[in-house]
Amino acid sequence: MDDTKKLHVVATALKVFFKYGYKRVSMNDIAEAAGISRAGLYLYFKSKEDIFNAAIVHHGDILIEEIKEGLSSHITTEDKIVYAFEVWAIRNFDDSLHSPEYREITDSSYQFAREALDESYGKLETLLSSLLETCPAGASGIPPRRVAHLITGALRGFKSVAADSDELRSLVQDLLRMVIARP
Repeated sequence: MDDTKKLHVVATALKVFFKYGYKRVSMNDIAEAAGISRAGLYLYFKSKEDIFNAAIVHHGDILIEEIKEGLSSHITTEDKIVYAFEVWAIRNFDDSLHSPEYREITDSSYQFAREALDESYGKLETLLSSLLETCPAGASGIPPRRVAHLITGALRGFKSVAADSDELRSLVQDLLRMVIARP
């Protein structure tokens, strides 16, 4: 199996996980959906957890690419960061509230794919940090990388308290108004 086939398996597994949740998916389900044998699947992944980790990183990479492609259509740093969070979390937030499978994926990410999730959030923080470097320094003097870490951490918390995507968006916007110094 080459890297192209492995990427196909990961992308397919991601779709299967989002459709059925984490617990209901087996290695056989993933192999069948990817059009390979179970033995072929084990050539690259020793467990469902390994595939899930790879799928989480892959999903994060897809979102990062989409964010990068869309940033040029936004002018201010605040608008660019809101857009990044829109793609990363807000637009699918209502689905996560109403879909047991989607919720299970989110919950399982923390349980089975913490390192993959942290890796993906690290990539988001790197992107946000580069955006924040264009802002005038806030009175606090906190470095952009740390600010990026703080606002992504806040986003994670906001997702647990927001009632819907509108409230999540509002929380993000309010936080950014507090964080980003205006000239």
